[in-house]
Amino acid sequence: TLLLHHPTLTHHRRQHFHQHRRIQHSPLNHNHSHTATMKSNTIIATTLLLSAQHTTHAFNAFAALKQSLPTASAASSYAGPPPSTVNTESWLDVLTYDTPPSFDVLAKTIEFATSKSYEERNEYLSEDYVFRGPIIGPITFQDVKDTQQGFNIQDAFPNLETRPFGFTIDPDNAYRCYWFERWEGTNTNGVKLGPLDLPATNNDVKLPTHIMSVNWTPEGKIKYSCLSSPLDRFEGTTKGAGAIFGLLVGAGLDSGNASVGDGMLRFQQRLFHVIGGFGRNWSLEEDIPKWWKSKARGADPNDM
Repeated sequence: TLLLHHPTLTHHRRQHFHQHRRIQHSPLNHNHSHTATMKSNTIIATTLLLSAQHTTHAFNAFAALKQSLPTASAASSYAGPPPSTVNTESWLDVLTYDTPPSFDVLAKTIEFATSKSYEERNEYLSEDYVFRGPIIGPITFQDVKDTQQGFNIQDAFPNLETRPFGFTIDPDNAYRCYWFERWEGTNTNGVKLGPLDLPATNNDVKLPTHIMSVNWTPEGKIKYSCLSSPLDRFEGTTKGAGAIFGLLVGAGLDSGNASVGDGMLRFQQRLFHVIGGFGRNWSLEEDIPKWWKSKARGADPNDM
């Protein structure tokens, strides 16, 4: 099939077709059809040989081109885009610095992301640390710790793993590092949610992948940590719910709609913030560091 569709062979076939028609209808060769047929067969055989030669050369050229293409190892060394050339201003510019880091941001981030206990993680945080997620925060580390311990999350999922991978430095901020997490664990103990006691489901739970990032200070402390929404809501076993909400779904709680801007969710968050007992969705105003300028709380839409 390749030979029949090769451009060189197609050209020769056309030439042979028209030449054969001329031989058949020429008055000079009317009585020599047998000789013409033999010549025609010779032409076809020669054409096939020539086409095979041209085809071989074409495949050799393709092989040489394939060898010249970047290999997987070359592609894996991609260093990312150059720094941004667009000049914009943001209240988060407070997280950028004029001097480059004096420490290995990637290595320190990996240490932080793979640490297991609250005590270990607390050692990496600055005094004015803030955590923000899509519908949680701004919140201090102490409030995050108290909320998760109030839910009894670590006891409910004793084999919980955040499984971090894909660490990379922000090309526009050498003090910021991103990575992926895909949490999983088994709900072998009950979860306490305010007055609710959820018995263990004994289910294996896998959450959809999300992105984490941390911003370091020149002193080697984390000032800001951010968690994204799930990247693929169809991944995992929690119907698209991520992070703590995903674990609660795995523990048998229907999380409902947990989207930024949802009116009912915002009302519930403010109600629980006032009455307490369900953990904090954001910290008290007096506890939020002054450098955090946004007034959006919890699931509120962005205000700046």
